[in-house]
Amino acid sequence: QSVAEAVEVMRQYDIEHIPVVTPEGEHVGSVSEGGLFQNVFTNPDLKTEKIERIMEKTFPLVAFDTPLERLRNLINKENGAVLAKDESGNYQIVTKYDIIQALA
Repeated sequence: QSVAEAVEVMRQYDIEHIPVVTPEGEHVGSVSEGGLFQNVFTNPDLKTEKIERIMEKTFPLVAFDTPLERLRNLINKENGAVLAKDESGNYQIVTKYDIIQALA
């Protein structure tokens, strides 16, 4: 997948972070708006690059019922999100924004 395709997914779903997943379903990295912003200045051909060339480390994987205190410790400057596995076995991206919205 190209960086342009990843950006389109982020734009389509109005999200700041996406996981990078192999066809086999293995989580191998992540892409964030911040990471894209940093790379755009050093790589004028960023849109055509493969996502693997600019991806960051993978998000921490957590259970869907992980306590808020643990999520607070995991979502930080280095990890903009976590991946929570729901009851059906699908992964959901959880960010600071999601936690704040859940408390409102």
